[in-house]
Amino acid sequence: MENTEQKTDHQPIEFRFAAWWGFIFAGIFILYGGVQIILGVLDNQYHELAQSMLFAAIGIALMVVVYGYRALRTWGWYGLIGVNALIVLFALIDITRYESVVLLVIAAGALYALLSRSTRQYLQSGR
Repeated sequence: MENTEQKTDHQPIEFRFAAWWGFIFAGIFILYGGVQIILGVLDNQYHELAQSMLFAAIGIALMVVVYGYRALRTWGWYGLIGVNALIVLFALIDITRYESVVLLVIAAGALYALLSRSTRQYLQSGR
């Protein structure tokens, strides 16, 4: 127990930023999918239930990737790089909307944090 507490005290700020951004992004998908499922069932409208379940499943998959990253797994780091690269790509496609610009800035910051020297050194020290 003591070892994990010491590990979290020495996490670089870039590592923490990328992890929290991943938690927030995955949580949004889970929350949206869950609320849509509940509202669809309460309104007896089952035609969009599959789409809502897909959003919740994507959110759960993203959460697994974030937990892998937080546990210093290489696949979690690569997964977050891939997710943030896709966010940047899709935000660049629809750059005329302000929501896309906000997502672009945050995801680009997360990509920078993931690829920073301090994050890479921290990930390598954990193996």
